[in-house]
Amino acid sequence: MNEAIETFIRSGKRDAKNRHIGYIVGLREMDDGVYAWVQNGRGIEGFFSDFGVIQRSRRFDTLEQASAWAYKTANERLAKLLK
Repeated sequence: MNEAIETFIRSGKRDAKNRHIGYIVGLREMDDGVYAWVQNGRGIEGFFSDFGVIQRSRRFDTLEQASAWAYKTANERLAKLLK
């Protein structure tokens, strides 16, 4: 695969500049495993970009493990944001 797949999860909130606040869930399959990360993101008119400090990726043996960790982490962060 070697290409990153990123999905933006919106929180339903906007920042002071009226950008969507959310998280970018990223996955990348490499020869030595699958890497996953969750990055703060902002969105304007359907375009979403990284926001803040770049997050380090974590390595997993399978796509299922990486995906489960990434979406669980993003949902935990969303829950804290929406409190």
